[in-house]
Amino acid sequence: MRFTHVLLAAPAALAIITCAFAQATPADPPGSENLRPGPGKALVIQSCSQCHQPDIVVGQKRDAAAWRELVDQMVARGAMVDEANYEKIIAYLAEGD
Repeated sequence: MRFTHVLLAAPAALAIITCAFAQATPADPPGSENLRPGPGKALVIQSCSQCHQPDIVVGQKRDAAAWRELVDQMVARGAMVDEANYEKIIAYLAEGD
Protein backbone atom coordinates (compact mmCIF):
# COMPACT_ATOMS: atom_id res chain seq x y z
CA MET A 1 0.00 0.00 0.00
CA ARG A 2 1.34 3.36 -0.87
CA PHE A 3 1.73 6.08 1.72
CA THR A 4 -1.02 8.23 0.16
CA HIS A 5 -3.55 5.41 0.61
CA VAL A 6 -2.72 5.17 4.30
CA LEU A 7 -3.22 8.91 4.74
CA LEU A 8 -6.58 8.75 2.98
CA ALA A 9 -7.75 5.81 5.07
CA ALA A 10 -6.71 7.32 8.41
CA PRO A 11 -9.54 9.92 8.68
CA ALA A 12 -12.17 7.27 7.96
CA ALA A 13 -10.74 4.96 10.61
CA LEU A 14 -10.59 7.82 13.10
CA ALA A 15 -14.22 8.68 12.40
CA ILE A 16 -15.28 5.09 13.08
CA ILE A 17 -13.32 4.95 16.33
CA THR A 18 -14.66 8.33 17.47
CA CYS A 19 -18.23 7.28 16.71
CA ALA A 20 -17.79 4.06 18.69
CA PHE A 21 -16.53 5.94 21.74
CA ALA A 22 -19.28 8.57 21.47
CA GLN A 23 -21.96 5.87 21.59
CA ALA A 24 -20.47 4.03 24.54
CA THR A 25 -22.17 4.91 27.82
CA PRO A 26 -21.58 3.46 31.23
CA ALA A 27 -24.17 0.90 32.24
CA ASP A 28 -26.73 1.90 34.83
CA PRO A 29 -26.24 0.16 38.16
CA PRO A 30 -28.33 -2.89 39.06
CA GLY A 31 -31.79 -1.99 40.25
CA SER A 32 -32.08 1.18 38.21
CA GLU A 33 -34.34 -0.58 35.72
CA ASN A 34 -36.97 -0.77 38.49
CA LEU A 35 -37.22 3.01 38.78
CA ARG A 36 -40.08 4.61 36.92
CA PRO A 37 -39.15 6.77 33.94
CA GLY A 38 -39.30 10.50 34.28
CA PRO A 39 -37.37 13.67 34.95
CA GLY A 40 -35.04 13.13 37.85
CA LYS A 41 -34.48 9.40 37.35
CA ALA A 42 -30.92 9.89 36.11
CA LEU A 43 -30.19 12.24 39.01
CA VAL A 44 -31.45 9.69 41.53
CA ILE A 45 -29.30 7.00 39.92
CA GLN A 46 -26.27 9.27 39.92
CA SER A 47 -26.71 10.51 43.48
CA CYS A 48 -27.96 7.39 45.25
CA SER A 49 -26.13 4.51 43.60
CA GLN A 50 -22.78 5.46 45.10
CA CYS A 51 -23.86 3.78 48.35
CA HIS A 52 -26.76 1.48 47.47
CA GLN A 53 -28.86 0.24 44.62
CA PRO A 54 -31.10 3.05 43.45
CA ASP A 55 -34.24 0.91 43.46
CA ILE A 56 -34.24 1.00 47.26
CA VAL A 57 -36.73 3.86 46.84
CA VAL A 58 -39.22 1.80 44.81
CA GLY A 59 -42.43 1.30 46.76
CA GLN A 60 -41.57 3.78 49.50
CA LYS A 61 -44.51 6.09 50.03
CA ARG A 62 -43.27 9.46 51.30
CA ASP A 63 -44.35 13.00 50.67
CA ALA A 64 -41.90 15.70 49.60
CA ALA A 65 -41.15 16.72 53.20
CA ALA A 66 -40.31 13.15 54.20
CA TRP A 67 -38.11 12.66 51.11
CA ARG A 68 -36.37 15.96 51.83
CA GLU A 69 -35.59 14.78 55.37
CA LEU A 70 -34.25 11.45 54.11
CA VAL A 71 -32.16 13.03 51.36
CA ASP A 72 -30.75 15.48 53.91
CA GLN A 73 -29.73 12.51 56.08
CA MET A 74 -28.01 10.89 53.11
CA VAL A 75 -26.18 14.13 52.28
CA ALA A 76 -25.03 14.32 55.92
CA ARG A 77 -23.62 10.82 55.46
CA GLY A 78 -21.71 11.86 52.35
CA ALA A 79 -24.13 11.53 49.44
CA MET A 80 -23.11 13.82 46.61
CA VAL A 81 -26.21 15.81 45.73
CA ASP A 82 -25.64 18.92 43.68
CA GLU A 83 -27.59 21.85 45.11
CA ALA A 84 -28.94 22.65 41.65
CA ASN A 85 -30.45 19.15 41.42
CA TYR A 86 -31.69 18.78 44.99
CA GLU A 87 -35.30 19.84 44.32
CA LYS A 88 -35.43 17.81 41.09
CA ILE A 89 -34.48 14.69 43.05
CA ILE A 90 -37.08 15.43 45.75
CA ALA A 91 -39.77 16.02 43.11
CA TYR A 92 -38.94 12.73 41.34
CA LEU A 93 -39.01 10.76 44.58
CA ALA A 94 -42.21 12.38 45.87
CA GLU A 95 -44.02 11.88 42.56
CA GLY A 96 -43.96 8.13 43.06
CA ASP A 97 -46.04 8.14 46.23
